[in-house]
Amino acid sequence: MSEIIRIKLSFSSIYLVKGRKAILVDTGMPGEEDKILQAVAQTGGKASDISLILHTHAHVDHAGSSAVLAARLGIPTAVHRLDESMMRSGRMNPLKPLGIEARMVKLMVNRPFPPVNPDLFVDESTDLSTYGVEGRILHTPGHTAGSISVLMPSGEAIVGDLLRGGYLGGELFGTHPKYHYFADDLQAMRTSIQKIIQFKTTRLYLGHGGPLEAGAVKAYFAKDIRVEE
Repeated sequence: MSEIIRIKLSFSSIYLVKGRKAILVDTGMPGEEDKILQAVAQTGGKASDISLILHTHAHVDHAGSSAVLAARLGIPTAVHRLDESMMRSGRMNPLKPLGIEARMVKLMVNRPFPPVNPDLFVDESTDLSTYGVEGRILHTPGHTAGSISVLMPSGEAIVGDLLRGGYLGGELFGTHPKYHYFADDLQAMRTSIQKIIQFKTTRLYLGHGGPLEAGAVKAYFAKDIRVEE
């Protein structure tokens, strides 16, 4: 059984998933590589155990330290092909804010990051057991076209920025579900939330705030999405 360990960074949370080996899901903002490796060591793990850097999407606060970490550890990076251009350029597509708080957040994150040339393109056929972790990929677009989630056999899921918890990056009411600050396609995001719920997930781990219990997510979004039992 794989274990999900949250690593809280300056602006976002990333996740170390430990199984026979380990994968790192996202890498935070640029310049956070040392903090990440220190956090891995504090879990009792070794940097040499990490076999893959997997990105939920290609935004600065999720891929910012990937180039340095990949080079330092000598490991591959992975992203969905629909986010490839952002990853290779180190520049995000224009952010589409949802609300006033999102407009303020945009001022902090609308910046470039060190470009990454992905080694792998993941989709729903990707087998993570190759990298020592039991889990599967679910394509969950909406925040970006290539956003993905990682589903674990336990029913837990790492969903990146599919949604968020609370306010101020999750510092207030972090376990209360909310739409994320930005959505490339709001209807696609709603469909992806519906998809996650229908996979009988139990707990959702986020880039900002959380974790969220699936029941709370279902209740909050009931007015916007229809979930078949």
